[in-house]
Amino acid sequence: MTVIEKWFDQGCDYAKGIIIYSQLPKHNPTLLKNFQRKNNSFNSEKLKYELKKFIEKYKQIEIVADIKQSIDEIVNPVPQRTEDPDKKNSVLFHQLPEALRPVLLEANNLFKENCMLKVSLNELPQHAERQAIDIQIKIYRNIQKNALCWSRIDYFIANRIIPESTKSDFEKLTPAGLLRQQQLLYASISKLNTRLNANLEIVKKASSVPEKSKIERLISKQQENLLNKNEQLIEITNLIDGK
Repeated sequence: MTVIEKWFDQGCDYAKGIIIYSQLPKHNPTLLKNFQRKNNSFNSEKLKYELKKFIEKYKQIEIVADIKQSIDEIVNPVPQRTEDPDKKNSVLFHQLPEALRPVLLEANNLFKENCMLKVSLNELPQHAERQAIDIQIKIYRNIQKNALCWSRIDYFIANRIIPESTKSDFEKLTPAGLLRQQQLLYASISKLNTRLNANLEIVKKASSVPEKSKIERLISKQQENLLNKNEQLIEITNLIDGK
């Protein structure tokens, strides 16, 4: 069952629906702003219509799983799972090259910011729905950025290579161009994840050292490419959101 279908089965909570709609690859930014302004019967029915239309017309991609996880963590908070301390919490600045130290600093700052945002979210009165949605979306964006930071650090730890960031000219694109480029990135990331996962399975079965080394080099390049694609996706999403 998809996250949208589950949303319908669980009673169509308006706040959750807005979060889901805001993360759909082909959502309408203007319509999203209308949903965020006021919860009334018209907007509620329109939101249901748009989400139902998405199920019927578009094939949902991997971001849907991210939405489900974010809603579970943000709207219905549960005890946070403990990260592997040997992998993340024990990483110190002096253990990283100079180029990656700002990345670790950003990851730490994003985590701290989300802690404060969650406190602010819990302190909001029940009628402050719009402010709650804004905070929830901000937390979700920070979770994505934090995950990207740690992916870059993990890549270095695994390969002892600093992943290179690619330059983009997204700021020169029109709003329509930004949306189109965002959809292309979603599709590219989905395909890249599929190929990467396939190679991770292949390398386990490699029978010779040369074959295994060749696949491992390919995996390393794919992981670096995936990092850059996700970085570009965050950048272009921020531009679309006007940030």
